[in-house]
Amino acid sequence: MKNILPATIGTLALCFANTVSAREYVPYIGADYTYVTAHASEGLRPHYQVFDFNVGTKYNPYFGTEVFYAQSASEHKKIEDDKLKTSYRAYGLDLAAYLPCTTHADFFLTGGLGEYVFKYHFAGQKHQKDTGIGYRIGGGLMLNLSEHFSLRFLARYVGLDQVSDINHLTEYGIGLRYHF
Repeated sequence: MKNILPATIGTLALCFANTVSAREYVPYIGADYTYVTAHASEGLRPHYQVFDFNVGTKYNPYFGTEVFYAQSASEHKKIEDDKLKTSYRAYGLDLAAYLPCTTHADFFLTGGLGEYVFKYHFAGQKHQKDTGIGYRIGGGLMLNLSEHFSLRFLARYVGLDQVSDINHLTEYGIGLRYHF
């Protein structure tokens, strides 16, 4: 246990020491596949398959921003004798902080806000919507495959205080970025 703090400080120092002088202002486009678990009221836990499209930029090796649009596939659940079909879409802005350790890998943290629109449909009833703002906090690893392509692995928590039926989301994603 006593060696954890020196090892952590040594790893961070090595990451900063290995940072290669990178280009300033690098815009990118990307697409992600995300598996999402929703923690809902009444014990429901819908699972969504989500496609994310994002456009962003790294202003320097340590900071960037990204706008996103996400659309889920429909989730079907049987509740007693009724069928429930749900889906959601979201869009918003994330800020990112990068810790470049080598020319091939960056750790990152991300945080932001998004508007989430959930659609519900019980068989034989009208569609219902529930909309709210979600705060997004996550982190992951970016593998730089070449000068123009990178692969991103991400885990994220999304808090949805304003949505009545969904408490929060847990996201696990993988995506590809093209850097201009």
